[in-house]
Amino acid sequence: MKLEFPDRREDVLAALECLAGEPPHLSGTDVDPRWPDVRNAIHWLIDDTWWDTTDPSESIGGTLCDEREAAAVSRVVEAVLAVARRRQPDDVDSLWFGDTSWPLVRTSAGEALDVLRTGDRT
Repeated sequence: MKLEFPDRREDVLAALECLAGEPPHLSGTDVDPRWPDVRNAIHWLIDDTWWDTTDPSESIGGTLCDEREAAAVSRVVEAVLAVARRRQPDDVDSLWFGDTSWPLVRTSAGEALDVLRTGDRT
């Protein structure tokens, strides 16, 4: 499927890859050294897409290919928002990674990444 916003999809894929990955070893700064780092990954996945206030299915044809992708992304957004309700935006990254729900963020992001990559091949 030809998407209206393929560059935004690339940002979503990069964000999912970051969120699905093993949290990095953090030095004394407690800042994720990757790019995108966890803060930008969350920003790209939620703030840039508005998926915290709109259903990802509204992005089918723009950023997402189908309902399967929208459902997978929706699970990630829900998991990230659950952590965000307990964290402050300026909390150090180690607090985000150490949240009891962070494993669900990683798992759902990995699943969504697999779904979106499958959609890229169709």
